[in-house]
Amino acid sequence: MTKILNQLVFFILFCCVHGVLAQSFNELVNQTPQVVDKVEVDELKENQLFIATPFAKELIINPEQKQLFQEKVIVKLELVYTQYRTVPSFNQKQLNINRLEELNKLVPNIFKFRLWGFDLVSQTNGSSREECDKMFHGFIVTFRPNSTAKTLRAEANYLENLVQYMVKKDNLDKDTLAPKKLVYDIKTHYDQRVGYLHDTIWRKDTLRTLPPPDFFYNQSLYNDSTVLNAFQRNKNWDNFIVVTDVTGSMSPYSAQVFVWLKAQAEDKKAKYFVFFNDGDDKNSSRKKPLETGGVYVTENKDLQAVVNTAVKCMNKGSGGGESMENDVEAILEGAKQYPEAQGIILIADNYEIMRDYEFIKKIKKPVHVILCGADNRVNIQYLDLARQTKGTVHTSKTDITNLREIKEGEKFLIEGKGYQYKNGRFHSVYDLQEIYR
Repeated sequence: MTKILNQLVFFILFCCVHGVLAQSFNELVNQTPQVVDKVEVDELKENQLFIATPFAKELIINPEQKQLFQEKVIVKLELVYTQYRTVPSFNQKQLNINRLEELNKLVPNIFKFRLWGFDLVSQTNGSSREECDKMFHGFIVTFRPNSTAKTLRAEANYLENLVQYMVKKDNLDKDTLAPKKLVYDIKTHYDQRVGYLHDTIWRKDTLRTLPPPDFFYNQSLYNDSTVLNAFQRNKNWDNFIVVTDVTGSMSPYSAQVFVWLKAQAEDKKAKYFVFFNDGDDKNSSRKKPLETGGVYVTENKDLQAVVNTAVKCMNKGSGGGESMENDVEAILEGAKQYPEAQGIILIADNYEIMRDYEFIKKIKKPVHVILCGADNRVNIQYLDLARQTKGTVHTSKTDITNLREIKEGEKFLIEGKGYQYKNGRFHSVYDLQEIYR
C-alpha cells in the first residue's frame, strides 16, 4: 500500500512539474520575436555560449556545453531560428517548444528558477534549405561574468572611493565663499616693466562625478535605484538591522546602501549592518547551510566603520559564480548580535537562491527583502521568506506587503507576472489566463 501511495505522489508531482514547464514554454514561444538579418555566434562575448540545433530540428548537436553551466548565473536566454520555411504549414512555435524541452533535458536547472530575461530571435536571411543549413539555430546563453579576487577588490575600491567622494562633496557644499575655504589656481603672465607676475584666482572647489568601475559587465546597473527607492517609500522602518549581499556584481546596490546611510547619518534607524559573501574563500564542497561563513557584522557607529566592514567582507570573498548565497545564516547572525532589533532589511540578489532556504523558520523577526535585479520575475524563495517571517518584499517599483493575507491556492500578479501560494509556499504561474479564471 505504501509503495502504491509513493508512486501516486511521484506521479502527481511529475504531472505538476511538467504542467508548469509546459506553461513556461508556451509563454516563451508566444512572445513577439526580435527580427535580425543573421546571428553570428563568432561575435559572442566571453560571458556567452551557444547551444546549437540543426535547421528545422530540435536535436542539440553540442551537448558537451552542459559542463560550462556549472556555477554560473544566467541573466538572459535567446532562442534563435530562421523565418524561412520549406513548407507553408511548418509549425515554428511547436519546434521552438521542442527545442526548449531538449534544453531542459540537457540542463534542467535552467528552468527550476526562471529569473532570466528571454528573447525570441527570428533571422530573415536564408531563402533555401541550403542557405539555412549554414546559419546558426538554437540558444544563446548570457551569464553574469564570474567575479575574481581582482574584480572584487575593484568593486570594494569603488565603494571606498564613493564614500570619500560623498564626504568631500558634503564638505564642499557646506563651504562659505571666504577665500580661506576655497581652492585657487595660480595664473602666471609676463609684464615688460615688472617681469613675471603671479595672479591668484580663487574658485569654489568642485568634484567630478565618480564613474563606475570600467570592468563591470553592466554599467547601467549603477543607474538602478532599487535600494534607494525602497528606503524612500518605507520611511516608517525603524530600529532595524541591514543585511547586505556583497558577493560579485552587487556593488551597484551596496553603493546605494551607503548613499542612504550617509543621508540619514544622524538618524541611525539602522542599528547594525551585516555583510555576507557566502563563505570567504571556502571551496563549494565545504559549504554547509548555516555553517558557510563569510558573515561580517558591525554596529552603526559611523559611516566609515560600516564601509570598512563591507570592504573587508568583499575582499575576503572568493568570487566565482555560484547561484547560492547564505542569506539565512547572515540574518540569524545579525539577530544574534542585536536581539533588540524590530526587523531585518535584507538587500538580496534576486538571481541567487538561498543556500540555507530550508532554515527560514529559524528567523523570528520580520524580514523586509529589497530585491535587486528583479526586472524579469520575483524570486519565489524571497516571497516565502517574507511571508514566513511576517515581512515584506520590495522591488524598484513595488512594495508587496500583503503576503500573509494570501490564502491557500490563491493566484495573484506582481508587476504583470503570475504567482500562486500553494502547499505552504509560492510558485510561479506562467499562464496568465489562470489568474483570471
